[in-house]
Amino acid sequence: MKRARGGAIVLFLLLAVDFGIAQNTIGKADGFHVGVILDLGSPVGKVARTSVLLAVQDFYAAHRNYSTKLVLHVRDSMGSDIKAASAGMYVCMH
Repeated sequence: MKRARGGAIVLFLLLAVDFGIAQNTIGKADGFHVGVILDLGSPVGKVARTSVLLAVQDFYAAHRNYSTKLVLHVRDSMGSDIKAASAGMYVCMH
């Protein structure tokens, strides 16, 4: 349970930082970059990745008129909170 909570905290912080950056460039960019950090070695991580990607595809299939698109940057935490934090920092910087 600790691992899931730590990953959720990192994901929340990453989204908060990315949202703040996107607010500053809302008129300049076509994409809204979102970092998704999952343990892709676990069944839950694999299902979550597939679910998120399908949800984004389904949303834009139903709402083709939206000009701003979500750009997902999926990173693997490899089951480690430290690697999840590192991946979060990488996504924020790039």
